[in-house]
Amino acid sequence: MKPDLEKIVEQYGTMISSISHRMIQNKEVAKEAAQEVWYEIIKSIGSFNGQSELSTWIYTICKRTILRYARNERIATMNELKEFRDLPAIDPAEQDRDEHEWIKKCCDWCLTAQLHCLTNDARLIFIFKINLNLSHKQISEIMGMTEDNIRQISSRSINKITHFMDDTCPLYNPQGTCKCRICKQVNSLNLEKEYTAIKKIIRLVDVYQRLEKELPRKNYWEKFIS
Repeated sequence: MKPDLEKIVEQYGTMISSISHRMIQNKEVAKEAAQEVWYEIIKSIGSFNGQSELSTWIYTICKRTILRYARNERIATMNELKEFRDLPAIDPAEQDRDEHEWIKKCCDWCLTAQLHCLTNDARLIFIFKINLNLSHKQISEIMGMTEDNIRQISSRSINKITHFMDDTCPLYNPQGTCKCRICKQVNSLNLEKEYTAIKKIIRLVDVYQRLEKELPRKNYWEKFIS
């Protein structure tokens, strides 16, 4: 039976936009990539035969399409992020927007920038695991890799990001040494308390998934569905 397109839009729309946003720094290119994913879904939906889970089929299309757009994304380094954080502080009063929302968006930018210290494949695997909470088995089916390879890549990527976060980020570790451009504002708003009800260092997955909920991505399906 042909999948219900409206249900697909409702369940996967913002997730597809989130994957594109995390994989591609340029907002317009990320939007274009997300829209092409929808084009491919609509074009191919009649060929879905149920041999795999619907989510696996959809995320495989995401992988194939978004990775093609991400080929031109530059791989950054953790040292470059540290250098950026040492630049002069930004005054949120000059941003002409709600300070609280502005800080969250800045933190979201930083989290996305950290992902660009990973290779394209590793970044996508990280997103599938941390942001979408997919199993290693499902990720292996999507990526066309062995489950052992997925585990190794995922573990290395999580460790790399975690070590950097633990050393610097006040959202992840209140004792972090970060001197980033908005660190003063982050500490003054005490976002660490807002992001967790328990008095302990929050997990990496909590930071990413909380921002996904608080800064929902636009669903870019409208261009192709009527």
